[in-house]
Amino acid sequence: MNMKFSNIFFSFFVHFLWIANSFSQEAVYLNDQDTYFIKTNNIRVRNSPDSKGKSLGILSLNDKVKIINPSIISPEKYVEIKIILTYDPIIKSDKYYVNLDSLSSKFIDYKEFLGKYFVVVNVATETLRVYEKSCSDASCPHKMILESEIVVGEDVDHPKEEKGKGRSILGSYRVTGWSKFYQDPEGHYPAWYRPGYPAPPAPGASWHQWFSKNVMPIDENGKRHGSMRGAFGWYTAFVAPEPYGQWTHGTLGWGSDKDKYIKKVKKALINIVSDPRSSGCTRNNNEAIAFLRNMIDVGTPIIKIYAKEELLDPSLKNYTVRSQKWRYILTKNKEHAIDRDIVSSSLGLSSDDIDKFWSLKKDGGEFIVDPQSPLNQILEIGTYEYDSHPDPIAFTPGENLSKFRRKLGRKGNVYGVDEAQMHGTFFVDAGLLDNYSHPDSILEVSGFSDETSPPWMVFSENMREIQLRDIR
Repeated sequence: MNMKFSNIFFSFFVHFLWIANSFSQEAVYLNDQDTYFIKTNNIRVRNSPDSKGKSLGILSLNDKVKIINPSIISPEKYVEIKIILTYDPIIKSDKYYVNLDSLSSKFIDYKEFLGKYFVVVNVATETLRVYEKSCSDASCPHKMILESEIVVGEDVDHPKEEKGKGRSILGSYRVTGWSKFYQDPEGHYPAWYRPGYPAPPAPGASWHQWFSKNVMPIDENGKRHGSMRGAFGWYTAFVAPEPYGQWTHGTLGWGSDKDKYIKKVKKALINIVSDPRSSGCTRNNNEAIAFLRNMIDVGTPIIKIYAKEELLDPSLKNYTVRSQKWRYILTKNKEHAIDRDIVSSSLGLSSDDIDKFWSLKKDGGEFIVDPQSPLNQILEIGTYEYDSHPDPIAFTPGENLSKFRRKLGRKGNVYGVDEAQMHGTFFVDAGLLDNYSHPDSILEVSGFSDETSPPWMVFSENMREIQLRDIR
């Protein structure tokens, strides 16, 4: 073997090993024939092969791509791709690039659920509930942990090519990842907190202050950019399959604002001048989404239904406590947890130090903190008193509701579906569906195509016999 050929062979071999190592355990050699999958959420697509390229949008878990010129990998490990399938909006461009580490040869759907909790979003009543799964065959009622009022998508018709904008889409999904202080790729909704950004409006601020140019970041042209600060709140949960960009997330405001900005959306005056609901996402107050982040792991089911609500056990003998308390600490660090005990331990701070610091800060007192002190990481300390008592919301038939009236308060029918289109019942105290099917002639459905909900949510005949026996 001559020296020139040996060098070429060695270079090719090293390049091959480097590519294989990029996929570590998968050991897949890149080519332009195979389909690759995005292996996590919120992956930025750029117009050049580096991190400085313009962001053209994001790709989500299991979106499909093909690689163009697999032998060409930039120094920052970007490769050119062709997008085969995505449900996220992408700006048109001659070329698209993603980081090599975001690609996988494997499809991951998280459908098999082995965890402890599941989430049910009843879009009709704008209520999110968390349940502890009690059995795997619907032979027993599940235990409700949390009940929280939410905001769903606006009641607006959009063109078919804009699916995911407007009304919330129903279906059976799984949580595929979390992001703290999420910001949309275009920066229309700047992050609730980010280093270098102006401070968010103070606790108790008016709705309009979160739209002020003064709290928007400055773009590369020296102009304030953004239309609503902190629209995604503290945390965002990504879901799949086929979510069309409809995430479960927080909202503007602080923890101390409680559900002020959730309830404001359903008042008359603001609905006269605008449509303040989301573009399809499930919007929670920030304490509720933080509590969810603390409890809910990747893979957890989020089931979105549109159902009438009832109690399986009207006596609610298993629900003797109306509310419970959970303490949290919100920090600037995107990797930090939110539970107070976990955060104080990770910061190396005593409970007394934290309380003294927060007592001064929230009351506007003067104090000096060492720049290196972990106290500088703290944004807010609070206690979330969460509703642990199931309370069904009464359904009002759509034929009895004007479009404006159903926007106000909670009528149990936010999109005004007619009585005849409603099928089945959701037992809110048990986390079970009885003879339920989506009103899909009215609303869109996505998620897993082969299930309306996991089988352990389907009310069984065995449960019906138990219910009748208890009534007797």
